[in-house]
Amino acid sequence: MKPFDAHHERRGGKRLRMGCRAKMKSRHTGETHYGECVDLSVDGLAIRSAFVPQFGEILEVTIIVPPVGEVYSKPFEVVVEVRRCNEVERGKLYEIGAKIIKR
Repeated sequence: MKPFDAHHERRGGKRLRMGCRAKMKSRHTGETHYGECVDLSVDGLAIRSAFVPQFGEILEVTIIVPPVGEVYSKPFEVVVEVRRCNEVERGKLYEIGAKIIKR
């Protein structure tokens, strides 16, 4: 993976590297899928999963935030629109890039 280059970054918001479990529910099919949220910004997120959504598909996403010591946090819930889906591992793993449309 190439290091972050702010000059070539297309998104305005700064990315926060995550590594948290994520649950996605398609508003189109009603199906639920699971993955890992790999980064989050003020206007979007990226999730790695075996699920391949359609471009423009609306997903309800719940990100499970791990506890800090003994302190547990509420899950982070958003509604997103799929903007891209790239194959990471042939036929097994995909990275979904989505725009947050509702917090």
